[in-house]
Amino acid sequence: MADVLILSHVVAGVTTLISGLLAAFFGKKGGELHRQVGLVFYWSMFWIFISALLIISFVRFSAFLLVIAVFSWYMTFSGVRVLKLKKTMMAKPVDWTAAIITLLSGLFFIGMGFSYQLKAEWSSVVGYLCFFFGIFTAQTAWENIKGFRRGANQEKMWWWFAHMNSMCGALIASITAFTVQNGEIFKLPSEMMWLPWVVPTIIGSPLIAYSMNKYRKKFKVGKYAALNN
Repeated sequence: MADVLILSHVVAGVTTLISGLLAAFFGKKGGELHRQVGLVFYWSMFWIFISALLIISFVRFSAFLLVIAVFSWYMTFSGVRVLKLKKTMMAKPVDWTAAIITLLSGLFFIGMGFSYQLKAEWSSVVGYLCFFFGIFTAQTAWENIKGFRRGANQEKMWWWFAHMNSMCGALIASITAFTVQNGEIFKLPSEMMWLPWVVPTIIGSPLIAYSMNKYRKKFKVGKYAALNN
C-alpha cells in the first residue's frame, strides 16, 4: 500500500510539472487550453497534498515533504479561489479558514526551522528549508487575509495578478520538489547540493516579476495607470 501511495504521489508530481509548464508557456491565458491544463494542474496538486499527508502520517515523516506540500497546495487553492472572488472579493468561510490554517502552519514551520537549527548548531539544511518556506507560507496567507479585509476595494485586474502569482508560485514549488528529490541526476559536488533548493526560485521569481510588469502595462494599472490619459 505504501508503494502505491508513493507511486501515485510521484505520478501526480510529474503531471503537475507538465500541466503547469503548459499553462504557463503555451496557449492564451484564460483560453481553452489554459483552463483545461489548469484543471489538471489543480487536481494533481490536490492529490500531491493529500498523498503527502498520508505518507507523512503512515509511511515516514519528512519535513521537506510537509512544508512544500502545504505551501504549494495553498498557492494552488488560493489561485483558483481568487477567480471565484474576483467580482466582489467577498471571501467565504472556506477562504478565511484556509488562510488562517496556512498562516499558523507557516509560523509552525518557522518554529520547526529553529528546532532543527538548534539541534544541528545552525547547520541544518532542513532547518533553512523550514525557515524559507515557513516565511513564504505565512506571508502568502497574511497577504490574502489583508485582501479579504479590503473587500472589493482592489486595484483594476487585481484578480489576474493574484491568480498569476499564486499559480506560478505553486509551479516553482513543484519544480523545487522535483529538483531536490532528483538532485543526483545533476551530478553536483557535495558543496553545491544546495543549488537544487534555490535555483527554481532564483530563475522563476524574475520571470514572474517580468510577466507581472508586462500585464500591468497591458492593463494600464499601477505605475502605468497614467497611460489611460
